[in-house]
Amino acid sequence: MLTWLKSDPETDHPLADPKIARDLLADLVLRSPTGVLETLTEYLDGAREGVGLSPVQAFEIVDLIDGTAKPFHRPLTGEYLETVGMQQAASLRIAHVESGYWNALAKAYRMLLETVEAGDPAAQRLESQVARLGARAVRAFNVHLKWCLLRYVVVDPIQWGALARIYAVSEKRGLADTPVEVYPGAKDRSSVRREMLKTMMLAVSSTDALPPQQVEIVERLCAQYSEFFTLRPALEPGAYYNFDLASDEPPGRVVDPGVAGGARRFFGPGAAAPHLKRLAEDIRTNGAIPSTVRLGAVYPVHDVVIVLEHLAHYWAPMPPSRREARRAADDGVEAVRGLRDIISAVDAAEFGWNFDPERYQRWELRDQSNTGFGAIVPRCRGEEPGLGALVGLRYLDGGVSWSVGVVRRINGVGNGHHHLGIELLSRGVIRVALGVVLPDGTLDEDGESAVDALLLPSASDRSAGRLTTHVAFQPDAFDPRVSYALKLFGLEYLLLPKAILEQTDDYVIAEYRLLLRAGE
Repeated sequence: MLTWLKSDPETDHPLADPKIARDLLADLVLRSPTGVLETLTEYLDGAREGVGLSPVQAFEIVDLIDGTAKPFHRPLTGEYLETVGMQQAASLRIAHVESGYWNALAKAYRMLLETVEAGDPAAQRLESQVARLGARAVRAFNVHLKWCLLRYVVVDPIQWGALARIYAVSEKRGLADTPVEVYPGAKDRSSVRREMLKTMMLAVSSTDALPPQQVEIVERLCAQYSEFFTLRPALEPGAYYNFDLASDEPPGRVVDPGVAGGARRFFGPGAAAPHLKRLAEDIRTNGAIPSTVRLGAVYPVHDVVIVLEHLAHYWAPMPPSRREARRAADDGVEAVRGLRDIISAVDAAEFGWNFDPERYQRWELRDQSNTGFGAIVPRCRGEEPGLGALVGLRYLDGGVSWSVGVVRRINGVGNGHHHLGIELLSRGVIRVALGVVLPDGTLDEDGESAVDALLLPSASDRSAGRLTTHVAFQPDAFDPRVSYALKLFGLEYLLLPKAILEQTDDYVIAEYRLLLRAGE
């Protein structure tokens, strides 16, 4: 390390002097992991912009920073996955720092490649490193992409264009398939093409419907099973996605089969999809993840199976279709997040009670169907949107009743906004006080035992005078063994527990058989 670096009075980078570099890095590793990465990110930016650095010096500095940062990524990723959704400030900081670091690292390696490609005589000693530099640049972008997907934010289109140029340079030099040891001591050799395929397949894997822990599993599976992936100059079986080497467009599924040739490249899962489907079936049968599946950490079997089935589904030759067609919408809605605030908002609408107006947000609907909405949502109070979050919605144009839905998809659309796909659970929700029915069938008359809940009217199971209904509870008020009494519109009903439909830290939604109580 540092064998090429020499002190130069005209060089302003703090790591250009070997002795100073050793002292700085020795002090640096004593800081917090996020503090380390923030400082290393500044050093990476300095390597790109520093005065007096030769390309060879810049490469060694970038390589030194890359190696210094490695021990800090895995624990930070683990901490993020444990805290996301619970400690917003902590998880947001980790994601911001990690994403920024990997973006800076990718830019630094791209800068070195561009120096070589421009024919800078001072960069001749890097000619033998071009394939390795390209693979490292793509791999760094891949991790930056993962952190964007973990946060459901959009990738800057300029970055897609820069990635395409890396691959274009590698192709032009005949190095795209050259096997390289990306990092010293790595178990497997790779290539620019293989690193590109890992990134592209991660980008088209529809992770907007998966929680962060499962997004992490997707990234690991894309890396492990990249040997099955294929990249071709023309559309063919197993390669039905594409990207353009001459544009800033992100990769996507081929829409027009007639578009081919030129700078467009076609890629896909090859034989990976059926392989993953069989693997999911084996894990379901055996209840264990084979040792050959390397995920970098221990994950619940349930999560791994969900991800394998998800990838097999979305990597199939025919894309999944919506259950119902969406129609365009330009309506505005009032929205609140979280069961407690939804209950308060429903009360405010029905009884005129005061409700903190800052808890309302205005959302713009983009599309809707009988079963859901697509809405453009600004970031609220610094919070990240969450899959599975419960939301209350009411039309602004004179709407009175509230609807309740669950966030099923999240996509970044820029400017700190997100596009949420919301499954509609119920229209015209009602706040109710449920009386506890004792084991002998009598009603507990203690008013303090009544349970505050939200009735989500259901029209299913209309047979022999029986109905089912869904009820949303706060988790600490829910007991799956208890039957409840409900007084509604002058009638008294008995709610018999049937199934738990969804459960999070914010709410429980359960299904009940709804019967008229005796004497009614």
